[in-house]
Amino acid sequence: MAIKRSDLIDSQNAGYYHLISRCVRRAFLCGVDDETGISYEHRRAWIEHRILQLATIFSIEVYSYAVMHNHYHLVIYSDPLGPCQWSDLEVAERWLQLFPGKLDNPQFKLQRELRLQAIANDETLLAEYRQRLGSISWLMRCINEPIAKRSNQEDFVKGHFWESRFTSQALLDESAALTCMAYVDLNPIRAGITDKLEESDYTSIQSRVCSMTEETLNQVVESLAGKVRQRTMVMPLKDYIELVEWTGQSIIHPDKATIPTHLKPIFQRLNINQDNWLNQVNHYGRNYYRAVGPLHLIQSFADKLKSKWVKGVSSIRHLYLSTT
Repeated sequence: MAIKRSDLIDSQNAGYYHLISRCVRRAFLCGVDDETGISYEHRRAWIEHRILQLATIFSIEVYSYAVMHNHYHLVIYSDPLGPCQWSDLEVAERWLQLFPGKLDNPQFKLQRELRLQAIANDETLLAEYRQRLGSISWLMRCINEPIAKRSNQEDFVKGHFWESRFTSQALLDESAALTCMAYVDLNPIRAGITDKLEESDYTSIQSRVCSMTEETLNQVVESLAGKVRQRTMVMPLKDYIELVEWTGQSIIHPDKATIPTHLKPIFQRLNINQDNWLNQVNHYGRNYYRAVGPLHLIQSFADKLKSKWVKGVSSIRHLYLSTT
């Protein structure tokens, strides 16, 4: 049964979320259409660029993404009340970046400044825009609408391009977020598109691997775009990349799936059962539904939904060393 988005996404507290949006048309969102031979690969760059661009406008941080042939995944940290800390002018400026219209043309510089001041002096508009700039639903709308219009124009068609309802999954602690990040980053490998992280096009792991330096390897995992507040993961970037690399190779070669000794302490720190890690990441999409996290947080999530049960509890018991 469908549940209201307002119940699935906390509008008062910051947290991690896994978001998925799927294309509805027979033709692929990206890739090559087998029937026509037309390539739509360039659309993947559109989506990747749009995601990273909006992270600088909305109150979010992007931790992981994968743009596949007919859908995309996002792992974000969202602070819905973050815009309340922004000045009136900052809210107005971000809104005009989001919907510039013709005002992004340098010849309309004066008109843009007048519009900026008009928004900054309108308390009703400011309240509405603060709410929207902290909203995940508005984020997904602003990713999808321009891509749909651009793709429809390119295909000379009208109508829906995306499913009307995107999928959202609450990630209730950093261990859940890191598990989901690994699942998202390994989408191209699980799909058999490539067997190398650096060749996993239009993914966050490719971006991390290709831009890493000796300095960044020694830092903890940080967001790829956006800055809600001073926030980092507990895991060093080097450890995360090695863990994803090993997990990907183990998916390709399951007969060689022995966890390297130097990676084992990672699981202890994250309270994750290393014996079930590979199965949980490989079958993440089937194992979990609306929320992932320790059982006590899952129970609180279910209570908020007025539900006695949330799908994935048995998988939660296998994922965590301790679920309390």
